Parts: sequence; structure tokens; C-alpha cells
Amino acid sequence: MKYNFFLRLKTNETEWINMGGNHIISWNVRDLIEASSGWFIYNEEKLGLASDLVPTLQKGIFELNQSSQVYADYEILHGFGTIKSVLKFYKELLYDCQQYPYTELCGSIS
Repeated sequence: MKYNFFLRLKTNETEWINMGGNHIISWNVRDLIEASSGWFIYNEEKLGLASDLVPTLQKGIFELNQSSQVYADYEILHGFGTIKSVLKFYKELLYDCQQYPYTELCGSIS
């Protein structure tokens, strides 16, 4: 199962437009995301403002870059390349959150 994150902006009372890309990550790696960034991912549609997530994503990137050996057990649990894929997810989502700070971060299981 995968989880899709995206940013959206309300244009009027009932219309939304998506901004940036879709950021898809395996639902199973939530434990690594929580351990490295402190972000506990809920299965919710609306997750808050994109700008609010920036420090959390920066922390996750720092942790995985500087202390990847601390998270080596997650590679065993989820497969080789897990840390690299989460790091890529963090960086791409961070870029969009910084580009579109006033959008709403949303998520859905895909």
C-alpha cells in the first residue's frame, strides 16, 4: 500500500488546484519517517499548511544524511534502498512545500 501526498490551493468556495507534484511513499516506511523526523503520518486527507512541515522535513533530511547508520535496521526491515527512497521523498516534498508554503498538504492512500 502506498500513500500519496500533494499540495493544493483553494481558488474559490468549492474549487481546488493542485500545486507541485505527487509525492508517493510506501505506507510501511512510516516508522522510519517518524523515527528520523518526528512526523507521525495519519491516514487523513488534510494535514495542514505546507509551510508547517518544512522544519520536520529538514530534520528528517539532516538525520538521514548525518546518521544513516542509526537507521540501518529499517533497511533490513523494509529492504535495501529504504533510507535512500525516504531521503528522496523528503527532499522532493520539501522543495514543493518551500515553493508553495501557503498551500494545504493533503494525503490519501493509493
